[in-house]
Amino acid sequence: MKYKNILITGGAGFVGSNLALKLRKKYPDTSISVLDNLKRRGSELNIPRLKDNNVEFIHGDIRNTEDFEEIDSIDLLLECSAEPSVLAGIDSSPSYLVNTNLVGTINCLEFARKNKSAFVFLSTSRVYPIDTINNLDYIEEDNRFNLANEQNVAGASRHGISEDFPLEEARSLYGSTKLCSEMILQEYMYSYGLKGIINRCGVITGPWQMGKVDQGVFVLWVARHIYGGQLSYIGYGGEGKQVRDFIHIDDLFDILDIQLQDIDQFSTGVYNI
Repeated sequence: MKYKNILITGGAGFVGSNLALKLRKKYPDTSISVLDNLKRRGSELNIPRLKDNNVEFIHGDIRNTEDFEEIDSIDLLLECSAEPSVLAGIDSSPSYLVNTNLVGTINCLEFARKNKSAFVFLSTSRVYPIDTINNLDYIEEDNRFNLANEQNVAGASRHGISEDFPLEEARSLYGSTKLCSEMILQEYMYSYGLKGIINRCGVITGPWQMGKVDQGVFVLWVARHIYGGQLSYIGYGGEGKQVRDFIHIDDLFDILDIQLQDIDQFSTGVYNI
């Protein structure tokens, strides 16, 4: 891989720390640093294993431009930081959500622009409008719901939802901040020639994930099953026939690795992961 100095924002979180360690293992001669504010409980548990693998940890916050000033020059920025809950800002002020997911990403983009570095943005499937998805036609089968192959909107079929799915209508405060960040990144690519990739990730899971109701739900389900906690089926008649795709962190790394091998091929692209 041609990149020799990588910064991963949100690098002590579940996704960022796993990607940092996988990059370190595959590319031992690459300098890897992670920046994280440690706001999310459990992130601090990743610091020892990062340091043990010669990954530099920087305690900082992407909302603060001064926290970037002491970071050495880079040639690749992986933007993994976020307030990741789709429920964020609903019952409280959205200030932290907006300042982290939008303003913080702009600060990351500015740092990348000044360094002339490539930029990979981990966005979300939550950019797609909720009501439009809920109104899709589906078929009830014995043990699951399947999307009908014929839909009245583009980008939806029995195969799932593609990048052609319409983006009009509401999606959640969280999804809106990520979509706005996508649009700003696209402007940076157009205006400044920044090499960038947008990956819209679904539910990511794997080791070292802290399962909670608002994020990391797959791990939460498994933990409750193992330890005898309660689970319930909600919505669509309460029969548990809803279907959701998960992607393992190892598979996400493999995709990123392919993209980084030839960023000119993938730059400016938007990809559902």
